[in-house]
Amino acid sequence: MPIREILGKSIAFGLVAAACIGGGALAFYGPHAYNDYFNTGLAIVLVLMGLGAGGLGTLIILGVIADARKRDRESRLHVTPRPGPLGPPPPWGMGDIGRPGVREVGGAAPRGGGGPRLMSVALSNMDAPIVIGALLVWTVVFLVLLAPR
Repeated sequence: MPIREILGKSIAFGLVAAACIGGGALAFYGPHAYNDYFNTGLAIVLVLMGLGAGGLGTLIILGVIADARKRDRESRLHVTPRPGPLGPPPPWGMGDIGRPGVREVGGAAPRGGGGPRLMSVALSNMDAPIVIGALLVWTVVFLVLLAPR
């Protein structure tokens, strides 16, 4: 399980939801003018945004957990049982099975002791939508901030 990812997203979404709900409560119960109807609408919108952020965070965290379980299931070794006895070994012997072929390039002897290594990067299915959403929010915020007045 990606505990660090789950904790980070839980804290981030929890803080955003708590801030929105707290701001809504302050806008509703805080001091305001006698005829100020804007505070009631603002409070309702902030509370709904906080609930939406909390719900979205819950869905994303559940998606991360489901994705981790799926990757764990797929990474397990699947061995299907054979119905009969084992077949004979190949005619060239068992020593060559699983070894990569060696090729000489340029006629020079290999230098160093290294060899090709398999590298991989593990990504969640939710990483791309989260990054795209963050970039969209970033763009909108800076368009509003840098707009000519």
